[in-house]
Amino acid sequence: MARRDPNAAAKDDAALRTDIRELGEILGAVIRDQWGEDFFELEESVRLATRTLRARPVEAERKELFAKLDGASMQEVLRLVRAFTSYFHIANTAEQHHRVGDSFLAAENRIENVLERAVEAGVSSRELAAFAARLRVSPVFTAHPTEAARRSILDKLQAMDTQLGRDAKDGGRSRRLGRERMVELIEAMLQTDELRQERPGPLDEARNVIYYLERLFGGIAAAAADRLDDAFAEHGASPSEPRSPLRLRTWVGGDRDGNPYVTAAVTREVLGLQAERALRKLRDEVRALATELSQSSLIVEVSAELRQSLARHKEALPGAWESYGRINRDEPYRLHCAYIYESLVNGLAVARSWAPPPGPTYSSAGELRRDLLVMHRSLMAHRGRNVARGRLERLIRDVETFGLTLAAMDIRQDSSVTNAAVAELIDRVDSEGAGFGARSPRERAEILATELAGRRPLSLPSTEPSSHTREVLDLARLVRETQDRYGEEALDTWIISMTRDRSDLMAVLVLAKEAGLVDPHAGVARLRVVPLFETVADLRCAAEVMDRYWADPTVRRIVELQGDTAEVMVGYSDSSKDGGIATSQWELYRAQVALRDCATRHGISLMLFHGRGGSAGRGGGPARDAILAQPSLTVDGRIKLTEQGEVISDHYGNAGIAEAHLELMLAAVTEASLLHTEPRHDAAVRKRWWEAMDRLSAIAYQHYRSLVEREGFVEYFLTSTPVEELAQMNIGSRPARRGGEITGIDSLRAIPWVFGWTQSRQIVPGWYGVGAALERGREEGLGEVLKEMHQEWSFFQTLLSSVEMPLVKTDLEITRRYVEELVRPELHSIFADIEAEHESSVRNVLWVTGQTELLERQPTLQRTLRVRAPYLDPLSYLQIALLKRQRSLAGEPDRSLRRALLLTINGLAAGLKNTG
Repeated sequence: MARRDPNAAAKDDAALRTDIRELGEILGAVIRDQWGEDFFELEESVRLATRTLRARPVEAERKELFAKLDGASMQEVLRLVRAFTSYFHIANTAEQHHRVGDSFLAAENRIENVLERAVEAGVSSRELAAFAARLRVSPVFTAHPTEAARRSILDKLQAMDTQLGRDAKDGGRSRRLGRERMVELIEAMLQTDELRQERPGPLDEARNVIYYLERLFGGIAAAAADRLDDAFAEHGASPSEPRSPLRLRTWVGGDRDGNPYVTAAVTREVLGLQAERALRKLRDEVRALATELSQSSLIVEVSAELRQSLARHKEALPGAWESYGRINRDEPYRLHCAYIYESLVNGLAVARSWAPPPGPTYSSAGELRRDLLVMHRSLMAHRGRNVARGRLERLIRDVETFGLTLAAMDIRQDSSVTNAAVAELIDRVDSEGAGFGARSPRERAEILATELAGRRPLSLPSTEPSSHTREVLDLARLVRETQDRYGEEALDTWIISMTRDRSDLMAVLVLAKEAGLVDPHAGVARLRVVPLFETVADLRCAAEVMDRYWADPTVRRIVELQGDTAEVMVGYSDSSKDGGIATSQWELYRAQVALRDCATRHGISLMLFHGRGGSAGRGGGPARDAILAQPSLTVDGRIKLTEQGEVISDHYGNAGIAEAHLELMLAAVTEASLLHTEPRHDAAVRKRWWEAMDRLSAIAYQHYRSLVEREGFVEYFLTSTPVEELAQMNIGSRPARRGGEITGIDSLRAIPWVFGWTQSRQIVPGWYGVGAALERGREEGLGEVLKEMHQEWSFFQTLLSSVEMPLVKTDLEITRRYVEELVRPELHSIFADIEAEHESSVRNVLWVTGQTELLERQPTLQRTLRVRAPYLDPLSYLQIALLKRQRSLAGEPDRSLRRALLLTINGLAAGLKNTG
């Protein structure tokens, strides 16, 4: 990571502290005004008491604090929680505002400087141009299941961010008015309920993600792409036409893995909503573009291509000609925009209903892009270069980035669901012998290969499938209908969770064949079937599964029809929950290398889809570091990665950060592709490092599994964390568990797994096992190899860096309070083991990295976390007191107690900037 000018960093840090202090003062004044001086004194006494306990933990003072909290009225408790939570909301907003221009925007991370280094390394202009043509970065917005803050709160925080920008420029009266505006916003925030009263459905989640997608439309995404084009142009690699290397994607409404509320009907409704919003944005942008394109054919020539396009549109859209032909007869660009506008309006009229449009409309983003390029080429050829490169070019980029649906949707479903549907269909037409599901994986694959290569249909009109199979078939048909209506790019991917065998993939291809999405004989391959390898065991056999799959001649023909490219998804969350962070990261790395080599043997260009979570325990962390840490030749100009939880608002809530984040990913993919085309170290060094990592991973895995398989561990987890209470939080439509009671970590989803540990300040998934591995590695003589790996291997650097943050956020003195107050004494030894492993992890990470304290090389982040601690502690103490009170009650707790407890969960999520 680039070093910033220390004077500039200190200045920025001082400005941030000033803004947080001033906002805190405003918050205090509003609290006094709203809730009175007596409450303000109570709030300050709690804050000061927790601060004192952090500096000097005295048991008598701790008991006094718990007695004060137990004696507080429920109204006072609710207000205490909301006061501290509000502080974190405004502190987060100020930090986000000041992050623009921070270290992730350092000069060496800029795309132009990455290209400079590539040219210095010998990459030619021709190679740069070829790379630019294939560069594709796809952020995938998931259903936002762990964003605890409501949109009503986020809107006010966004307004505060805007006001901070104005305050920095203005003074005097404007500054005074700005303070009044902040008072207004903070007062409104205190009077807004932070909790959703109802659990959001998939459509609510879609609206939440659309909020961010719409913010990127019309400038932010296009600006990042434009900067990229300018950088390539500097090196003689200008594209012949404006294009965007960004393609936004979404799982909202498409991810039905474990979510019974996402049906084919719901997917249709979400797609309709997305299309409505996209077409509305496009319509408005075309209308604005028409006001600027006032060029007259009496003054400047236009291309023959444009005249031909106008003639075609006049015939297809006579109503538009009657409305605009007379007034825009000599303004061909405006008239062309009128036809485009009319086509978009026709589509918009029926976007939600899916009815036939009232007139001609666009059936793909490519069609709209071609119409816009007709104008672009005409302007470029007739002295309109500057006009062409303005609003029109930005719109062309947005069309490619957002399509006709704001984001391309992925379908995700568990392999067991699609396997069961195909088994039913095959058993209906093949009644002899053992049922399909009873056969071996090899036999199932052979049967599916025959069906895929053959021509017979499986879903016969004379037979009615079960409701489960009908739902799967309806979904496959919806995919085709969506493609026919909005283009193949709108919905072209089906991801199969828990892929274990090639038959899991072939089953979905057979379903796609039933819907007319796949027909190798007719050269049709409209659906990409993507495996998702999630657990440690699945990652280890991923390449073997794909080798057998790609070896099938019909499958290979389908891949050929898709440009000899294929996509494979690797999951970070379940592998981490399954094996711990060290083993997860290492098995992911090994799997990617094996998949890369397998694809190369089959002549396939591979794109890896990284299913990263928001937290370090689920693969989260800085996107640039993660991209650059990938094995050589596994990025190669294309990458797809999930954006979820608080990460979405963190990356895209601020316009400046959003643009920088998109540029950062583009630059990182460019650097990984052009400057990492072969291993950076010789075979002997790589062998030494791989052997060391194999050993570290084995030790870490054994240590991690000894914890999670320990007798009493599940009870310890459930009682020392508020994970059971999390199920009552209305923050996502998907159930928090996989059904039934929690009997082990396998029955819990990865998000609540991390969420629970984070709330109680243990954050075990982010580091457990690392200390034991490093300690044993040093004892076995690997100490110098470990230091060498940290100095020279980006993978190992990123692994240790990703561990540092959760180690710092872990506060076992606070956890001790959860354990002492809430956990049976017989299970306290589990906490003692966690405590010992944390101490070992800190000590050994510092030894390997050569630091005297964690995050030493990131002082701003280090100070930020320290400043937050005194405000986190009151929420933790309140949560402990409320958990103890609730668990001591017989029957259901009263509504106010439940509400207060959920508010502490919400507040700690805001303070730690993390849920799961």
